[in-house]
Amino acid sequence: MNTMGYALTTYYVKSIDTLQLLDLLKEDNLFGNFTFRIDNRVISRDLLDSIIEIYFLEKHLNISKLNKATILDIGAGYGRLAHRMTSAIPQISSYLCTDAVAISSFISDYYIKFRKLDKIAKVIGLDAIEKTLGYEPVDIAINIHSFSECKISAIDWWLSLLSRYKVRYLMIVPNAGDHGGERLLTHEGEDFGKVIENHGYKLIAKEPKFRDPVVQTFGINPTYHYLFELQ
Repeated sequence: MNTMGYALTTYYVKSIDTLQLLDLLKEDNLFGNFTFRIDNRVISRDLLDSIIEIYFLEKHLNISKLNKATILDIGAGYGRLAHRMTSAIPQISSYLCTDAVAISSFISDYYIKFRKLDKIAKVIGLDAIEKTLGYEPVDIAINIHSFSECKISAIDWWLSLLSRYKVRYLMIVPNAGDHGGERLLTHEGEDFGKVIENHGYKLIAKEPKFRDPVVQTFGINPTYHYLFELQ
């Protein structure tokens, strides 16, 4: 997490950027994001992580070719992935953000409206998420880092909801912890991968965040990306 790590990660993203997302998606220094200027462009971890996450889904689900996909972002934070994904993938017809932390939901709602994304993206309160899934079928659910911070009971509740409403794909990015993200563990050391499997989801892809082992060692915030499919 230093200038060299950001530079290495930026040039790695540039090397895989077949959709030219670095040119399409701009970082503008708003909202207090921590930034560097590299390769004559403003870079943040949130921008780089979002692009890498989009390419993981592109590799395994070809999301740039999907027709009117609906995405559910569980633990969406302030909405950084909603911003980048709806800007990069016009085939996304609806992007639902939800978060158990009320302050995050408030900021996300403000951020989405500020970015003028509210025709596609919207924030769903946790108390309304089940009702929403009942009338708006979701194709892909995404959880970036937040399951690692949850109790097993909360993860079990989410997986029960996703399987009941036939959400086909689930992408997870865990916190690295001492295990480097190679295992799906909560901060209390409990394995939530078993919870996912118990609800009928099968692991179909698991990859290091950076496919180059040198970048996986020295790039910013290395972890693993997981993709599950409902059987």
